[in-house]
Amino acid sequence: MRIVIAGAGIVGRRLAARLASGRHDVTVIDLNRELCDAVSAEYGVVAICGNATDIVILEEAEIAKADVAVALTGLSADNLAFSLLAHGAGVERIIARMPNPRYRAAYERAGVTSILDATGLFLDRLVLEIERPPVHQVATIADGQGVIVWITVAEGSAAGGRSLDELRADRRFPRGCMISGLLRADGEKLLFPTGRDRLLPGDQVLLVGTIDGVTRAADLLGQRQGIASLLFRRRRHRADEEAHARLETAVESETEEPEEEIRDVDVPEA
Repeated sequence: MRIVIAGAGIVGRRLAARLASGRHDVTVIDLNRELCDAVSAEYGVVAICGNATDIVILEEAEIAKADVAVALTGLSADNLAFSLLAHGAGVERIIARMPNPRYRAAYERAGVTSILDATGLFLDRLVLEIERPPVHQVATIADGQGVIVWITVAEGSAAGGRSLDELRADRRFPRGCMISGLLRADGEKLLFPTGRDRLLPGDQVLLVGTIDGVTRAADLLGQRQGIASLLFRRRRHRADEEAHARLETAVESETEEPEEEIRDVDVPEA
């Protein structure tokens, strides 16, 4: 594939290295000439020194021939402008890093097909590592209509010792929920259980369903309090998101991603 990357920061360089090792045709655009020279020398990709929001630079990068355009600059406004120009050039797949969640709607209108909230993903993972609750969310689906969660089977719960067929036959088990995976308490291998598999205390169950369905399933697994806490955190996060976005906008207007020295350019392990 032909891929154009806007931004030769740490993420941009590592992405270019991975893609180049996979024999893709990669072009990187960055304002820092030394970084461009280093990226070209280290990874053997085309590196153009210039502004990725300049149509002349994009024409030099042959953006119209790109299969994928990736916006990885440090500013949401620059990522937005690059994405808009790439969309106008006919690029079908546009991936953009979103430093500021306030830009999400604008990214979508600009034709961005995949929005990466890297900061949000990192924070979710960090909170999980700190709290390790019996219930934790993996993802939301269908604009928040559904969720994917891991739930640990509690000691003494109604599901303990029962097969999945028996559990599904229980009138309390919701229709708006599916058991998609099972991680045994005494092992690390992910199982895709059959109806004969029995749930044991300490097992982790992967549930996919509506919020109501998952909440009712959590009752049977003995984790009602855990799921309630999770949903409360989700509501609180939504309420705080706009305030955080305003703060990040103010900071972003004064601060750009710092330039990195050439010695930071390392070829990542395959």
